[in-house]
Amino acid sequence: MAGTGRHAVHRTMVLVDVEGYSAAARTLPHQLDTRAGMYAVLAEALAAAGVPMRACWQGDAGDGVVVLVPPEYPKGPLVEVLPEALARAVRGHNSTSPDAARARLRLAVHAGEVAFDEHGATSPAMVAAFRLLDAAPVREALIGSPGVLAMIVSGLVFDEVVRNSMTLDPATFRPVEVSVKAFHELAWISLPDQPYPPDPTVLTTPSPAPETPEAAPRHRAPDSAPHCGTCESDGVGPRGVRIAGDVHGSGPGITIGAATGDHVTIGTPPPPPRESGEPGRPR
Repeated sequence: MAGTGRHAVHRTMVLVDVEGYSAAARTLPHQLDTRAGMYAVLAEALAAAGVPMRACWQGDAGDGVVVLVPPEYPKGPLVEVLPEALARAVRGHNSTSPDAARARLRLAVHAGEVAFDEHGATSPAMVAAFRLLDAAPVREALIGSPGVLAMIVSGLVFDEVVRNSMTLDPATFRPVEVSVKAFHELAWISLPDQPYPPDPTVLTTPSPAPETPEAAPRHRAPDSAPHCGTCESDGVGPRGVRIAGDVHGSGPGITIGAATGDHVTIGTPPPPPRESGEPGRPR
């Protein structure tokens, strides 16, 4: 794989991480047992999904591992079969291990282009995959689950695989905003061995709007401005166009202009008529 030079190639990314790996009760012998178990259960789950681990590139992270699956292996089984097989394998490992060597795992699945060199593999897509694995929502999901596995998939994997799966129920996933360092994306979480109740309304969740940190502020008429029959208080012009232009003028009236051609002039309301006998006010 390293012979591909500096050209990126497509890979499906499967990442796992052990919850509480550095807990005080987990001594070095326990950590070694936990790592051995992590590799064993992941290899077993990959095999269940039809992917031999020896066909994949592997990167060790101490308390976790990243596996890059070649494109000849379909993504579907990696989210349809692998998660449940992984949960079963983890429970089997835990049943024969002391408490301090038992494991619960976070699983992230993403896909994208990856470049290899003599040191390993890297790409923006791989960075994104690690951000998903480290995201607070998936950590919290595992903490709150009685199961042994929490999975997070990228928006790309959810849209291309989960939504079109013949065996998964997309309504058992939950959308979350992932914000880690400079990474901000919509992702989806599931609990393979303790699934969320199906909720079809989550499937209509819109994608997050792009950030516009330098967007011009929207001008609004003051709260004390009189009502204008041709505009609304939220700045919508007579043709239903939101007015974002400048405010001009002072004194008896102001004009709000927009590049669309909508102009609304808001004047000062006339004073109410004086009743007879009402004393005049000093100017």
